[in-house]
Amino acid sequence: MMILGVAAFTACNDPEGTVENDTMGDATADTAVAYQDERGAVEADGVQIKDVGEDFWAGIDWDAPVVDDPEMKNAGVEVRSNNQYNIYTMDDRVLFDTDKAQIRPEGEQKLQEIVNEVKNLPQNGQIRIFGHADARASNEYNKELSAERARAVQDWLQNKGGINANRLSIEAMGETEPRATNETARGRQLNRRVAVVVVTQQS
Repeated sequence: MMILGVAAFTACNDPEGTVENDTMGDATADTAVAYQDERGAVEADGVQIKDVGEDFWAGIDWDAPVVDDPEMKNAGVEVRSNNQYNIYTMDDRVLFDTDKAQIRPEGEQKLQEIVNEVKNLPQNGQIRIFGHADARASNEYNKELSAERARAVQDWLQNKGGINANRLSIEAMGETEPRATNETARGRQLNRRVAVVVVTQQS
């Protein structure tokens, strides 16, 4: 799996990279840094980001119960949820043009709907954006495209949605987690998607 955390993403956009400190005293709003201790990553303003670990992400249940949310459904966003996380899923037609990774204006509206919900959830939960593809192209191409699309959503959530960068990471799934058969056009459409998974558990 291709996993790209926020530190790597920030380094690409910040020539000085991401700064981490080991004590809370070193992390202040003035320096705009985070510090790392045995409890996980903590933002400069003192909000502790809960680190759930990679086993948690590997165990995501993509068939979690569907939430009956008319507003999100009207926005073209499928919501699934359990007692640990919410999954917000959009197919690629909602967000991107064919074989592109630039978010369409209509897609930005959908992402804003997700942000509105996320801001009502606990603010210490990690968020991972999963990019999925169908199986028409090569494994390498599908992995790269799904990474670029997940990264585009991460960038939007941080820079336009106001989600703290310390909460965000991406994972490029490529064609490894299909929701349907790749033998039909409908199945391939279901497989081309981006899922935003927001941790909600507090213990």
